[in-house]
Amino acid sequence: MRKIIIFTCIFLSLICIIIFSLFWQKEKIVNTEKLSKQLIKIEDVDGNNYPDFLELDAQDSYSFSYWFNSIILNIINGYITLPSNYEDCAGLIRFAYKESLKKHDQNWIKKTGYKGIVKEDVKKYNYPDIPFYGTNIFKIDKNNINPDSFSNYASARVLIEMNMDFLSKNIEVAQSGDILVFFHPEDPEFPYHVMVYFEDPVSFEEYAIYHTGPVDEFNSGEFRVVKIKNLYKADPTWMAVPENKSFMGVYRFKILNY
Repeated sequence: MRKIIIFTCIFLSLICIIIFSLFWQKEKIVNTEKLSKQLIKIEDVDGNNYPDFLELDAQDSYSFSYWFNSIILNIINGYITLPSNYEDCAGLIRFAYKESLKKHDQNWIKKTGYKGIVKEDVKKYNYPDIPFYGTNIFKIDKNNINPDSFSNYASARVLIEMNMDFLSKNIEVAQSGDILVFFHPEDPEFPYHVMVYFEDPVSFEEYAIYHTGPVDEFNSGEFRVVKIKNLYKADPTWMAVPENKSFMGVYRFKILNY
């Protein structure tokens, strides 16, 4: 009987130790996360009206760009499906932007249908678990950089004005993944149009990749891949040249630094 009591006491003591250890580890993790968040400051030292915390270093910028371009190509080739609520020119960019910031593990590859080389992910943070901002990664308030001034949605105009930097009206500065911006004020419903610039690494041919957006309630539009030199064939106002007043120029995401 005495042995049973001793064994029971020892067993209960071990259970208590295990429970305490698990609780302590959990508290340690929570406290570490709290400390990490306290160390992160929402500031704009470089003065570009965008939070420094969301900006990526050179290595992460190249990782983002690789995934952004690869995901765009996968969408165009039909491997990755663009959700119906992203079917317009800005939607294509928002979707690829979010997916580029994710962890591209086997679960992501299986879920999306991605086909291509798997390279390094962005290390600084990963969507949707971004400290403070979570899934709200698009700036929508020009006067603020706080998390409350961000949203998970942004129109083409807001993407351009608050989430991208103007580079030039000379397309020679563009790199794959940069955005070509056009403005047609005569179209009150969709005056802004954005296209992804892509340069074929083999032929060096330059392309504009975009979604036309919905034509009417029965036609959700289509993807188009057009050689830059052929954009004028549809309409001269689509020419990506400095002389074209409708061409606002080449833009780049504010998070990128290279």
